[in-house]
Amino acid sequence: MLGGMQAPPDRPIRVVIAARAGMRRTLRDLAGRAGLEIAAECADGGELVAAVARSRPDLCLLDRDLHGGYLAATAAIATPPRAPRVIIVGGRVSPVEIRAARLAGAIDCLPIDIDADELAAAAAAVVGKTPQFVSKEES
Repeated sequence: MLGGMQAPPDRPIRVVIAARAGMRRTLRDLAGRAGLEIAAECADGGELVAAVARSRPDLCLLDRDLHGGYLAATAAIATPPRAPRVIIVGGRVSPVEIRAARLAGAIDCLPIDIDADELAAAAAAVVGKTPQFVSKEES
């Protein structure tokens, strides 16, 4: 595993969601169905930095259209030694945007049309845990 935080195997992955209002609701629902523990929700990069310092999450899910910019927010929270992993969610991300997100510190970029199982697998992969899959019938 690369540097950063790793969730202990006996607890759910703790997540901070940073997104505009509508996307926050979508990510909250998706994260809940994926078995992730929501530690905090934020509307912009400033709130995100404070939430990360306060809640020490394993992972942050950032809206590609986050107020204040997802690249600046990612760079602000993705510095070691206890930085959370960052996944950018939303829209069709171009190869140039993916590269910029990774340079800022994001681990992955996902489309908004992912399902709970895909989010659980992605979250588990980036924090080094076995995913807690949710069956399609439960969602």
